[in-house]
Amino acid sequence: MKTGRLSLGVEGERIAKTYLRTQGFRILHENYSTTLGEIDLIAREGGVVVFVEVKTRTSGEFGPPQASVTRRKQHQIVGVAKLYLQRERLSEAACRFDVVAVTFPGGLAGQPEVLLIRDAFGSEGTALF
Repeated sequence: MKTGRLSLGVEGERIAKTYLRTQGFRILHENYSTTLGEIDLIAREGGVVVFVEVKTRTSGEFGPPQASVTRRKQHQIVGVAKLYLQRERLSEAACRFDVVAVTFPGGLAGQPEVLLIRDAFGSEGTALF
């Protein structure tokens, strides 16, 4: 049984995936994992490959969820994305890095707030939010 932060993260990813689909994204992979790290969601929006980091919180006490996508995490995501593009023979494909911030203000039983941050950071790991 999943508890605490793990279940919060799983629920946040489920909400993010549903939200992205309603926005016209096609989900290609969930929890894409390599020895370099993991990317929560890989999707397509039109002709663009989108690497999505999902962050979930129950309050803003420690800042918004997207604030926890550190420069170190961004570099890790970029490294995994490069590997993915190489493995899938998509090196010439247009791509971007998005963050989906999910907040459950009243806990998991409450209505989630979802914020999609397109182009949240560049391939050099520089946050734009």
